[in-house]
Amino acid sequence: MSDLKLSDKFVLKNIESYVKTALVFLIIYLCFLIFKPFMLPVIWGVIIAVAIYPLHVKLTKLVKKSGLSSAIITLVFLALIIVPSIFFTSALVDSVKELSAGIEEGTLVVPPPSDSVAEWPLIGEKTHAAWQAFSDSFTAGVEKYETQLKELGLKFVNTLKSFAGSVLVFILAIIIAGVFLTNSKGALKFSNTLFTALAGNKGPEMVENSKKTITSVVTGVLGTAIIQTAIIAIALFVFKVPGAPIITLIVLFFAIAQLPPTLVMIPVIIYMFSELSGLQATIFAVWAFVGSISDSFIKPMLLGRGMKIPMLVILIGAIGGMILMGIIGLFIGAVVFALGYQLFQLWIEDTEEYLETEKTETK
Repeated sequence: MSDLKLSDKFVLKNIESYVKTALVFLIIYLCFLIFKPFMLPVIWGVIIAVAIYPLHVKLTKLVKKSGLSSAIITLVFLALIIVPSIFFTSALVDSVKELSAGIEEGTLVVPPPSDSVAEWPLIGEKTHAAWQAFSDSFTAGVEKYETQLKELGLKFVNTLKSFAGSVLVFILAIIIAGVFLTNSKGALKFSNTLFTALAGNKGPEMVENSKKTITSVVTGVLGTAIIQTAIIAIALFVFKVPGAPIITLIVLFFAIAQLPPTLVMIPVIIYMFSELSGLQATIFAVWAFVGSISDSFIKPMLLGRGMKIPMLVILIGAIGGMILMGIIGLFIGAVVFALGYQLFQLWIEDTEEYLETEKTETK
């Protein structure tokens, strides 16, 4: 009878333990669902805060107040996001209004294509035919290519929605970054406590390496984008490519977004072959192509500088993270992979110490 009672108590204890564990996981899961809509802005906020923290420290020395420094930085960064977005939206609305008015009044005229367009590789004949159709009669061209125009319009609308969503996320992220900067000491203390709980005495070192990893990736991404864009921009202006400033901005956007600038430059190269002599067009094509792939050797030089963690670890983490999660994966992947590398090193060191201790005791 006593054995039965003991077994009953054991079962009850287990059931109670399972119920408590399930409730804890349920609370954690519900907290995750509640926090999920804010996860992306918060992660970007942390990345931005870490990246601009050195600027915050210098500005705090000038204005003597941490809160004022954070407010200035937040307002400046918000202006850098909001003002261009307003101008872009305004220009886009005006362009759409003008296009609509031209179509309704029948005053919209498309200039005819030159014969050289038909000579473009792969897309020349189709481009020339479509261009000519819209030039002969814009209405007839719309009717002929109605399906393609609808698909293009849908893609354009989706792109605008994505752009608006990205702007909103970055506005929230900048505000959150400002809050983190204001409470930077508290945030650092919390991070050190959390990592110490997870990794012992190595915790503060891991926090410092995480900061350096984010800074390194920001430097690597932005630095590479600016250098790569400069190389391509010089070619655009030297060869007097029409719309060179706009193309330069598009290339910069592609480079920052980790998209290949080759996508932008291939149509430009094709166009320049129809405008320049063979030798000039070839020089431009080589120059533009080298600029488009220059990130493959510039980025490794900028990533991981001044860090104990090998550059290869940062590079693999950044590229793998980007493939998995997009642009934000550049930072998350690099940090997570760097932390994993440090935990692996910690495990190896502990194992070596344990083996050395065992060997000493055996002797």
